[in-house]
Amino acid sequence: MKELLKFEDINISYEKRQVLYDVSFSLDYGEILGIVGNSGCGKSTLLKSILGLAGPKVLSGNIYFEDSDLLAINSRDMRNIRGNRISMVFQESGIHTNPLKTIGDTVFESMKAHKQISKEDSLGIALDIFESLSLPEPKRILKAYPFELSGGMNQRVGIALAMLNNPSIILADEPTSALDPIVAVQIVNELKSLREKYNTAIILVTHNIKIARSITDNILILNDGKVVDYGKTTEVLSSPKSDFTKELILSSVT
Repeated sequence: MKELLKFEDINISYEKRQVLYDVSFSLDYGEILGIVGNSGCGKSTLLKSILGLAGPKVLSGNIYFEDSDLLAINSRDMRNIRGNRISMVFQESGIHTNPLKTIGDTVFESMKAHKQISKEDSLGIALDIFESLSLPEPKRILKAYPFELSGGMNQRVGIALAMLNNPSIILADEPTSALDPIVAVQIVNELKSLREKYNTAIILVTHNIKIARSITDNILILNDGKVVDYGKTTEVLSSPKSDFTKELILSSVT
């Protein structure tokens, strides 16, 4: 089967400072891939490069999504992909929504940006997704403002919002790092549920080896912008090649 997403020898810089070196990996349909490393190693930069966001500059290499070369398509086509076929879940979803708009208003605006749809229909789709993810009181959530929801609930809502347009890939940037361990487990279970119910592929960026071990099929370990381990999660974590990965594993059990 052809890969859903493929990185080929990607090098990325910010202004004159290179931050990623010769990064290669692939993502299949329905796969959960973990990108693991310490702060500043280039994990979030990698996600930004997929969406063509401002900041990182791709110096060389190729990024393919289905039949498209993401580095060669025009801005209009990229806008159609961004938030539609590839969605993002941020570290703290609550601060990435407009505090002056209800969740329902955000739902409508998000869907209207990509298709002709009525507000009633958009809210109906959101309710179905909220219910499928077992969010409590989904109608109340749609009427609520972000500041009226807890951090954990905002994060769960952020995952649901990322599914509005039935994307092929969700990019999850440290979605559990600001949460207590119990809520973090709920978020992990929600991501698993998305894959099971919708066959959505997920790239999970995290510094937490335990989280990666519990959810990912494959794992890529970054250190100082370079791939030091990559492969099936069970194999990489049972027989790591790099000393850096061995240290990450050791620190996760102490």
